[in-house]
Amino acid sequence: MTPSIQLTTARLLLRTPGTGDAGDVFALMSDEEIARNVGFRPMASKSEAEGKIRRAMTDRLMFVIAESARPGSVVGVFEVAPHVAGTTDGEKTNYEICYFLSKEVRGKGYMTEATERMKAYLFSERAADSLTIAVLPRNDASRRVALKCGFTYAGLDRQCGLTFRDEWVDLEFYTLDRDEYLNPGRGGAKERVHVAEKQKWINEGGVLYPIPGYATLLPGPGRGIFRINEEPRTKRLGLEKIDETFVFPFKLYDLDCEDVMNRIIRTWTSDVFAASNKNLGVIFNGLKGTGKTIAAKLLCNRLGLPVVVVSKPLDGMLEFVQSLCFECVVLIDEAEKTFSDEREVLLKMIDGVYNASRKLYVLTTNRLTVDENLLGRPGRIRYIKEFSNLSPKAVSDVIDDNLHDLSLKDDVLRLVDTLEISTIDILKSVIEECNITGEVPAGALMNIPKAKYRIRLVTFDGLELPLHRALREFVAARLSPYETVEQWLLKSAPAAGGESDERNKEAVEKKFDCKIGFQVQPSVSPVLYVGQPLRYGNVGTEPDKLGFFTIESDWDEPELYCLGNRSEQPSLYRGSLC
Repeated sequence: MTPSIQLTTARLLLRTPGTGDAGDVFALMSDEEIARNVGFRPMASKSEAEGKIRRAMTDRLMFVIAESARPGSVVGVFEVAPHVAGTTDGEKTNYEICYFLSKEVRGKGYMTEATERMKAYLFSERAADSLTIAVLPRNDASRRVALKCGFTYAGLDRQCGLTFRDEWVDLEFYTLDRDEYLNPGRGGAKERVHVAEKQKWINEGGVLYPIPGYATLLPGPGRGIFRINEEPRTKRLGLEKIDETFVFPFKLYDLDCEDVMNRIIRTWTSDVFAASNKNLGVIFNGLKGTGKTIAAKLLCNRLGLPVVVVSKPLDGMLEFVQSLCFECVVLIDEAEKTFSDEREVLLKMIDGVYNASRKLYVLTTNRLTVDENLLGRPGRIRYIKEFSNLSPKAVSDVIDDNLHDLSLKDDVLRLVDTLEISTIDILKSVIEECNITGEVPAGALMNIPKAKYRIRLVTFDGLELPLHRALREFVAARLSPYETVEQWLLKSAPAAGGESDERNKEAVEKKFDCKIGFQVQPSVSPVLYVGQPLRYGNVGTEPDKLGFFTIESDWDEPELYCLGNRSEQPSLYRGSLC
């Protein structure tokens, strides 16, 4: 991991941020008044702050400002951006700096104090040749800081900036070079820096043609969302930036995927996995409207890496993607359709035999038919997340936000309970029908997928195969007559000193290192039989007398399940699990 940096002043701490700062950074960078005066687009979600912080933890180009008395509370942000230019005296590094504070701490001289400390750091430890501050003419506070810290006015560029409101603005530039920093007050006009012209060449049919102009050599494309662009005449492939980050112009509801997203980020950023220099593959699978694409975009924002969106196969794409010499996310939406005729290209890309740098492949699929050679191959696809029914919280929130007459909520929940699968699209259509007619539609009238049977399941996620028998025997030895496994799991665990706040469920989870859940699944039959499709695979063994059985799939070990209490009509959205 890249080591963090901490700089101190009499009253402040400037440090590279950590993931725990995401809330404070989002609060600052979602403030429209700050964004308007500084010139950035306000953040729309906390995930954008998480992505920005993850980038900063690697490139160390962003610092958060905290008061010494409250080092964990962020009150400002200080960003730096290095630019290397060729001059007649050789290459020179200029750092453009940007800063802002929360409203609560302005007027105390904090930003002048922070800028003075950053000046010393950039010139002495980052070997800066010069520093630049770009100020919107309306931002008097930033201008005062620049002048107080010894920067001098270098000129005004007309209509060169574009705000998040699509407003063209002028920019004032204030600069300070190394000589001025080392010899303050020496005076004299600044010597103009001449940029050296570098000739560029293009090869057309074996003939090299010079192209006049200034060449800017970049180590990478920078952060953002890119698509692969094919130049019509030469068929040359390149990256076209389409946005800074994924933006969601609508409310996001609970996607029930935090665990898998945190696992992916933890694996990708771990020193152990990074040392392997391997690609990481992920599939988000589910029907349209279950949230898989939104989750994939949220993951991209949180990782803070450049994102290359692949929408169709192109000649030379395999070699182009493998040649990218920077870490990035390759996002392929509806991969089974995109690569229906080019599956070999997809497999070779993910394998990354000739990779210049490792890549994280995120595939979304409507059905797990993208390629059988991806399933059961963790070296290619390490994680698979199934998106199916909306979580109870998401269903409740969607109804509360969209249903005009909330007295109909219970009836809407009863209807949703009868669906084979619940999605945002289906739920909003039902709610719209309620808003139009003033009543909940009869299920048979609407084109919505109805489930014939629903079965309540106890799941044991993460339970290793050798422990299946031990867990069954452990539970069986403690059940009372006529007591179901689910009922026992939800009872309080016996304690030596009296009553216990812990349930049997928590005790089993600790002992067998697993996560116990309770779910309702649609079923084609009221009873389970071997080979019946259920959840992510097929029933592998018939339920024993306690209800324990296994589900098997082609890409994972058998998983242990148990039937819940079948004497009741199960409810996914109105029962005790809500």
